[in-house]
Amino acid sequence: MRAFIAVDLSEEIRERIKKIQREFRFLEGNAKFVDASQAHITLKFLGEISEELAAEIQRELASLDAEPFEITFRGVGFFPEMPLQRLQRGRVRVLWLGVEEESARRLRELQSEIDARMSKFGFVRERNFRPHATVARLKRALTNAELGAFKSKLNVLQKMKFGTMLVHTVKLKKSTLTPQGPIYEDLFARRLTEKMEK
Repeated sequence: MRAFIAVDLSEEIRERIKKIQREFRFLEGNAKFVDASQAHITLKFLGEISEELAAEIQRELASLDAEPFEITFRGVGFFPEMPLQRLQRGRVRVLWLGVEEESARRLRELQSEIDARMSKFGFVRERNFRPHATVARLKRALTNAELGAFKSKLNVLQKMKFGTMLVHTVKLKKSTLTPQGPIYEDLFARRLTEKMEK
C-alpha cells in the first residue's frame, strides 16, 4: 500500500484553502486543485509499504513523545522556491499554503522525531523539511498571461495570515490513486497528550 504520515487540517483552515483556490481559478486548465476536505501537512512520505511494516510503524507512532501545539498559517507560495521577481513561466510545480516560522519550528521538531523513528525501517531522513499544505499542482508551464496574474495574486497573498489550529493528532494514512485524484484513508491515529507535571 502507498502510505504517508500527516497532520490533518482543521475545517476552518480547509475552508481558507477553498478560498485560496478560488483566487487561482484562472489556472483551471493548468492546475489540479487538491480536494480541500482532505488537505493536510505531510510529515513523512513512506511510499509503498507492506501490511507488516504498516503495523510496525503504528507501534512506533504509538510511543511518540510529543504534546499538542498551535500552528499559524501565513502566506501562499510555490515550489520550487525562489523570489517572486525571478519567477519565469516554466518554474511553478506546486502552489502551497505556508506555516509561520515559530509554528514551522514546532512542526520540524515533531517531524524530526518521526524521521528518526522511521529511519529504523530504512527510510531516508529529510534534509530540508518545509511544512506546508498543498493547494494545487501545475501540469504545464505558465503562459505569459497566467504568469502575470499569478505574480499579482502572490504579491497580495504571500504575507497574509490564514488562521490558527491545534495540532493534536498524527496519522498514518493510506493513499489510493484514482483518475479523480487520491483517496486517503486513516490507518492509525496517535493523539498527542500533555505531559503530566511531576
